Amino acid sequence: MSEGKEAGYELEAASFAGHIFQLTTAAMVYLGAAKLPGSEKVEVNLPLAKLTIDTIAMLKAKTEGNRTADETAFLEDVLYRLRLDYVKAESSAPSNPAERAQDEAGA
Repeated sequence: MSEGKEAGYELEAASFAGHIFQLTTAAMVYLGAAKLPGSEKVEVNLPLAKLTIDTIAMLKAKTEGNRTADETAFLEDVLYRLRLDYVKAESSAPSNPAERAQDEAGA
């Protein structure tokens, strides 16, 4: 019996699209577009968002020529949307550390 079935849920088989979806979800959390798992808090962490988006881009480059057309379309769509969301989040974030600290203290 698999570990997931013992815990009362069934795990899906590992897939490239599933992994990209997990990274996308993490990036959305870091961009403040989703709540932290198990929490009611929404926090923005632009450095982690950028790292996650860059990781997806790296996977796109490293898997070039080894993806299906659907996987390629999914990757391109995900990267386009995340990059747009990142730019929006970055442009609305306080530009200096003092402003960020003041915003965090007021939250």
